[in-house]
Amino acid sequence: MKHDRLVETGTGSRADPFAPGVVRLRQAVRAQFRAVVGEAPVILRVEQGRKVVRGAVAGEVAAGGLALLPAGLPLDVENHPTADGPYRATAILIGAQITTPRGMSRGLHTQDARASDAFDRALDLLRRPAVPQAIRDHAVLEVLLWLDAVGLRLPPPAPPRFADRVRALVSADLARDWTAEAVAGALAVSEATLRRRLSGEGGFAALLTDLRMNRALGLLQGSDLPVAVVAAEVGYASPSRFALRFRARFGLAPAKIRQG
Repeated sequence: MKHDRLVETGTGSRADPFAPGVVRLRQAVRAQFRAVVGEAPVILRVEQGRKVVRGAVAGEVAAGGLALLPAGLPLDVENHPTADGPYRATAILIGAQITTPRGMSRGLHTQDARASDAFDRALDLLRRPAVPQAIRDHAVLEVLLWLDAVGLRLPPPAPPRFADRVRALVSADLARDWTAEAVAGALAVSEATLRRRLSGEGGFAALLTDLRMNRALGLLQGSDLPVAVVAAEVGYASPSRFALRFRARFGLAPAKIRQG
């Protein structure tokens, strides 16, 4: 069983069934998630509550605000529900085929009405199955150009690293019982070389666990999958073991994300 890739933890989450590349996020309790790494860059609009981001990009996004979140950078993320409802957000994934404005950004978010209107137009086109992909991409690019006009840009791509190759391989099938030996074989290096080159990431096991926990967070925020199914999706046959790992990583039980 496959699902769209995570967004905030991109990040896959609940994909709009009528809109490829659109993810709906929901969180019932206030929580802070440290060093969350998105799998794809996204344009995110907070619909209810607010979002606080710290790290390479930082700021507070109120309801109605648009944020541009990069992939591959660890960010501390805090989602705040309101007194009468959960935190909710809508995110558009930025496909690799879209030529994205890059450079120094003057912030994280904007309330610019022109960018928000373009976001709505993109959502509308993404919901129409008959619309050609090139038109969909153009609609997403329009949002990015309006964000660029107010100084919001994704950072320049970082030089490729060996750890990125490992992440790409493993992320394609997190349910697999990955071992260092299997990954080394797939990348045509020795297991000793793999372990040495991942020592700066905390080692292979730490990298694998973090990828799984980031994906799990996104599935919990953005799908109605039972916790046991989320656990299986990210490679845990035992839901209780998964829950222990998740609590150790994020400080709360998986079910708490949706509580209430």
